[in-house]
Amino acid sequence: MKRFAAFATASWSAAALVYFGQHSTAMLAMSAIVALAGLDIASSL
Repeated sequence: MKRFAAFATASWSAAALVYFGQHSTAMLAMSAIVALAGLDIASSL
């Protein structure tokens, strides 16, 4: 359950960055970093 919660939080955070960042290149890169970091956290739980 913790793994799914971490993955969902990271995914939604990355989506929010893309949506509120007006689709800029910097926000796309930041959302990728957030998503990958969330996957790393989820895999370590």
